[in-house]
Amino acid sequence: MGQAKSLQQTKNDTTTTSSGGTNALTETTINVISEGTKIEGQIQFDHITRIHGVLVGEIKAKDGSTLILSESALTEGTIHADVLFVDGFVQGDIAAKTRVVISRTGRVVGNIKTRSLTIESGAYFEGRCYMEDSAN
Repeated sequence: MGQAKSLQQTKNDTTTTSSGGTNALTETTINVISEGTKIEGQIQFDHITRIHGVLVGEIKAKDGSTLILSESALTEGTIHADVLFVDGFVQGDIAAKTRVVISRTGRVVGNIKTRSLTIESGAYFEGRCYMEDSAN
């Protein structure tokens, strides 16, 4: 339970940087793509981004940012992130510099390249995983 709380706190309270530090969150540093929204093309973001809708294309995040795909999120395409939490569905390859967490509701069909991978009981992962010192 302590680990789940820690992951939840990371999702809600801070961004973990690749150097291990944290950034305080403010309203101006959080992006939210709401349910019912569909975005296609190349998407770039910084800080924390929470997705509830659909993203199709290439998703790129700056170092130190966190991408959270909620249970209603659907992504098709390549994801380049620092930290990625998957509670929804990903179809495509993932390259995460720091870590990837696939929750019990998460579904990933594609390859993952990251330093750290957590797959919770009940999650679905179909693909290959490459554990390397640098994922990007």
